[in-house]
Amino acid sequence: MNYVLLVSHGTVAASMHETLKVFFLGDRKDLLHACMEEDMSPDTYVLQVRQVLSSVTEEDTLTVLADLMGGSPLTYASYVISTMGLSDRTEYLCGMNLPMIMEVLGRTGQESVSGTNGFLQEMRNTIRPFVLPALSECTQEERI
Repeated sequence: MNYVLLVSHGTVAASMHETLKVFFLGDRKDLLHACMEEDMSPDTYVLQVRQVLSSVTEEDTLTVLADLMGGSPLTYASYVISTMGLSDRTEYLCGMNLPMIMEVLGRTGQESVSGTNGFLQEMRNTIRPFVLPALSECTQEERI
């Protein structure tokens, strides 16, 4: 199986996981998360990551999506992944957002997501300004 692990400060990863259930009409076995919450010790977080990854086997691959590059959740998760012998089948992406997670889940089973320029360009395209027109510029139908 190709697993996706969301890691974050606070409850960002859990909230994104919960939100994705709406899009996928339920939970997915390949989507996991670990949250380093306020006042959580590193040891407790490491145990949580180990528990979350306990179903990952030698035949599986893993993509880790983190909220922040170099943050403690990612650093400790990568340590656990290394000690479990999963590093050679794991890739990491930072700056996770819902479109990124959905794209990674859609590509699971294909070539490396982070190594493809197409993927990176798609992620750049998801970041753009959203500008609302002034109400006076809208037609009556557009206002509804």
